[in-house]
Formats: sequence, C-alpha cells, structure tokens
Amino acid sequence: MSDEPKRRPILSLKNPPKVVVPEGPKRRAPPPAPPPPPQYDWKCKPCGAGLSIEDTLTDDVVIRCPACNAKLGTVADFRADPPPAKLRARPTKRA
Repeated sequence: MSDEPKRRPILSLKNPPKVVVPEGPKRRAPPPAPPPPPQYDWKCKPCGAGLSIEDTLTDDVVIRCPACNAKLGTVADFRADPPPAKLRARPTKRA
C-alpha cells in the first residue's frame, strides 16, 4: 500500500445520496390555531397603532403611543364622555 492518506469520496450534485425515510403515520396533526388578534379600544391618530387603557391607572397618568411614543393625553381625557378635541387618539370601531 502507499503512504498517501485516504481520500474522501467526491460528492455529486447530479446524483445526491438517497435518504431513507422511516415509515410512519402519513397524517400530521394540524398546526395550532393562531391566537385571536388583540382588541384595542383606541387608535393613535399620528401612526394608527392600537392601544388599550388599563382601568387601574390614575387620572393624571400621561398616555403615550406604544409605537411612535407620541403623547396622546391623560387617562382622565380618555375616560371623559365625550373625549376632548385635544385627544390625539380616536376610539376604534367595534364589530
């Protein structure tokens, strides 16, 4: 024998090696249903992102948009009926 190291086999893209797939059930379980989209009560006027106001917040807390960080108003403004004109958010339409 010669002193040359053993060569690795050359892989060909024309004839890839055959992959043996074990036999098993052909049916797969359906993927889980995606969670329902969150229901928002308000939409930011500048960017359109949805937001909800928590009931536990006090009236003097300033609300900012989670997407664009715009100052939308205070919690007291959101709880007023009707909301003041200075409020930078609009209520969403419920279906």
